Amino acid sequence: MDHLSESNTARTGSEKGRFALLCSCVFILVLLLSSCDLSTPPSHDSTQSRTFTGSSTQPITYSINAHDVLIRTFYGGGLYGSLSLNPQLSIYGDGTYIIGLDRQGKLSTEELQPLLNALVNTYGLLNFSHQRFSDIQDENATFLELALNGKQEELIYGTLDNAEASAQELDEYRRLGKAITAINETLKGSTQPYKATTIALLARQTFSPDLQRTIPSWPISDFTLAQAAVYECGAVPADETSQNAETACLKFAIPSHAILLNASQVRTIKEALQGTQGDFTEQGLYYTVILRPLLPDEFVRKTLAMFGSEQGSYRGVPLLSGVVPPVPSPTPT
Repeated sequence: MDHLSESNTARTGSEKGRFALLCSCVFILVLLLSSCDLSTPPSHDSTQSRTFTGSSTQPITYSINAHDVLIRTFYGGGLYGSLSLNPQLSIYGDGTYIIGLDRQGKLSTEELQPLLNALVNTYGLLNFSHQRFSDIQDENATFLELALNGKQEELIYGTLDNAEASAQELDEYRRLGKAITAINETLKGSTQPYKATTIALLARQTFSPDLQRTIPSWPISDFTLAQAAVYECGAVPADETSQNAETACLKFAIPSHAILLNASQVRTIKEALQGTQGDFTEQGLYYTVILRPLLPDEFVRKTLAMFGSEQGSYRGVPLLSGVVPPVPSPTPT
């Protein structure tokens, strides 16, 4: 074999070696890519939040804290509406969701992120030009609270007059309705009873107790029911024309405050009521009491999530953890 043949043979062997190495690299790359779940959007976590890219190039950032509410709905606000003691639903940063105060479930990241993507990108809720879609002021509506991308957003879904609404308003109204449906449809997994670890006291003076039943005396010595009712609902104004001086507080409207109870107080009140709601008597007066379980965010924020009639937007009820103030002295007239 001459030198030229030897050179060609060596070059051919070298090229074959490089080709084999290239094929091996491509094979390894294919294996690595096939092991990834390309259906799940890439995400980036910090200690308190998670960011992922959904169906658009705009990243979606949300808290992953178990006490931070991402999505919450209420139903109420109408002139003739009733008091809602709690939200319809609450979805938290860790995927936990609670229906009312009764049932609890959990969304995985693969279930939560498509929902958030739909709300932000498919329905565009964070970029609406209108927030209220309700023409009938005395009618109840669904109030949707969102906390995404560093924004706190409230959208109101009621009855809209199609003849009076603009094309853009109608489009946003329909998208909001679909978004609310998507939220409810996502929460179809298995649930278990929600068990609160802390309880708040709601108290109001009543002038219509059920006197056919034995009404127990207030069993707590830490504070009086008069203190609790005045602190939460204010003093009942004098009414010289009626025997029924009841106010709307805790009947149709939210209170101005609520009181956090300790475990011993809760146990004593439950034993006296044989339940979680009922009437007590104190100093010849009657009071209605409700033991309201707390949601995970409420204890941390020291705020109850409630919604009353004649209410145009959500506002929390401050939760007192400490000494209940005394009943203020009457103002001289």
